This record gives sequence, C-alpha cells and structure tokens, in this order.
Amino acid sequence: MSSPLSRLLCLFLALAVFAGESSPVTADELERGGGGGHQQREFDYFALALQWPGTFCKRTRYCCSSNACCRGSNSPAIFTIHGLWPDYNDGTWPACCTKSRFDPKEISTLDTALEQYWPSLSCGSPSSCSGGKGSFWAHEWGNNLLQLLLIYMN
Repeated sequence: MSSPLSRLLCLFLALAVFAGESSPVTADELERGGGGGHQQREFDYFALALQWPGTFCKRTRYCCSSNACCRGSNSPAIFTIHGLWPDYNDGTWPACCTKSRFDPKEISTLDTALEQYWPSLSCGSPSSCSGGKGSFWAHEWGNNLLQLLLIYMN
C-alpha cells in the first residue's frame, strides 16, 4: 500500500495532467504569462506546500460547508496539500497564469480524493486571479495548476 504523501503527489500530478486536457492555453497567453499582464520568465524551482490541518483548524472561527475543519471526527488528520507552484530564487513567483474560469464539474470525479488530500480549510478563500471571487480550488487552479500546465506543455 502506498503512503498518504505519495498518493497526494500522484493526485496533484493527475490534476495537472487533467487540466492540460481541459484548459487550452494560447501561445499569446503563454508569452504574456497567461494573461496576468506580467512578462513571465523561466522559474527556478517548484515549491510544494503541505499543511497540517490540526494546527490550522485551531484558528477556525467560522464554519461553512466547504471548510474541512468543521467536519468533526471526519476532519483531515494527515498532512494535506496546500499547493504546488513554480517559484523564483529571488522570493517572487509567477503571476496569475490564465483568465480561464474554474469549473468544479471538470474535476467532479476527483471530489472524494480532493476532499481527503487537498481540502479547503477555510470559508471562501478568494482567488486573486478571478477578481477576489472563488473557492480555494479556484484559487489553486488559477494561480498554481495552470502554471504547472504551461510548464508541462512546454
């Protein structure tokens, strides 16, 4: 049986590949950095951010249906993914990489795995790439997954 961390990484890579099949990116977007208005350059490394729900959830003040901290005995009890994104050695990172809208239906077959390995631990974490509107997954889609896709496609 594989470890939870290896399953997390496989899930994240599968999402990146899935995004490649469902979210076309034009050459113009790639050149402009995916519509963020900033000229992108080659990144230096990938940052994998994991989160420990036990500590994070201690700060929870509000509960909502999307907050995994509010699931009682079904709350996550393992490290979960926060994100995987390209980064620069100077402390900066690529800007939003696409204007494509996140559609939860496109990843609906992954709901169970996402809730277990990549849950939202807050209510309404806005996406800076979608004008401050959207879920945690919408934020990760716009900021991180599609950047991985652009790299994967190159």
